[in-house]
Amino acid sequence: MARSTLGPSAPAPEAGGFDGWLLTPVPLVRVAALRILVVGYAVGFLVARWPGLVQVTELPGDRFDPVGVLGWMGSPVAPGVAQVLLAATIALGVAALVGWRWRLTGPAFAVAFLLVATYRVSFGHVLHTDHLVAVHLLVLAAAPAAAAWSVDGRRGPRAPRPAGGSEAALRAGWVVRVMAVATVVSYVLAGVAKLRNGGVDWLTGDVLRNQVAYDNLRKELLGDIHSPIGGWAVGVPVVFGVLSVATVAVELGAPVALLGGRARTIWVAAAWGFHVGIVALMAISFPYQLLGIAYAPFFAVERVVGPARAWVLRRVAPRGGGHDP
Repeated sequence: MARSTLGPSAPAPEAGGFDGWLLTPVPLVRVAALRILVVGYAVGFLVARWPGLVQVTELPGDRFDPVGVLGWMGSPVAPGVAQVLLAATIALGVAALVGWRWRLTGPAFAVAFLLVATYRVSFGHVLHTDHLVAVHLLVLAAAPAAAAWSVDGRRGPRAPRPAGGSEAALRAGWVVRVMAVATVVSYVLAGVAKLRNGGVDWLTGDVLRNQVAYDNLRKELLGDIHSPIGGWAVGVPVVFGVLSVATVAVELGAPVALLGGRARTIWVAAAWGFHVGIVALMAISFPYQLLGIAYAPFFAVERVVGPARAWVLRRVAPRGGGHDP
């Protein structure tokens, strides 16, 4: 992950304290990089899950139990209509990914992804893997994320550089920081939920051990993918005491990432390792976190995305074709 902090990348506004931190401008290429990462992930997610999403649209209507923003619905959408809307969502995502008419496609794709993800979990178990992606898309939609590295940038004048406290750079700054706060809040809420539901038993490791044992046994009986490591670890209770305390420490300690610097880097490494542990013990994957995209707002990701994008363009674009905004 690229080196950086959430500190200033350009002269900050005169306001101090929280306002000064929130409104410190960032390079416009940073939100462009976040657009490529977050929207690219969301589009890839929808394409990869297409067969499963189509199957959901064909489930019996009596299994429909709408949640969240779809709580008002009395019945599911007709399968054919739902599948057309799903395809339209992917098309919107591709347009947003390349930065085509971002002011329209960015917000439209963010809302469409939220609706698709909510519809998916309205037929059964509420999954948590899509939540942070949906929040990041909604926040990112407010940014000038197509001012650089986009179709919009190629069609119009070259994207302005974020000198001083320009309005675009200021807006990019608060969007990036709100995305970082959203990541932090998601972990804190998870930690609070563990203590609220498990109490002291969570800290002793009993709740986690039982959860790992139940999850792996259920998957094995159903012939699903399960973790042999988890089955072995259940026989070593002390492991779960350590892991339970470490888990809560990572989740409730997430706000330190907003300090930037070494504290941020250590926390991100610990949070990523936490998700690796979930895969190892329960064969449950959180791809958005494991790929590191959930933590992208904490870093100067343009330093990684920029060279990667240039490498791709050199191989797919005709030589000498146009400028690179």
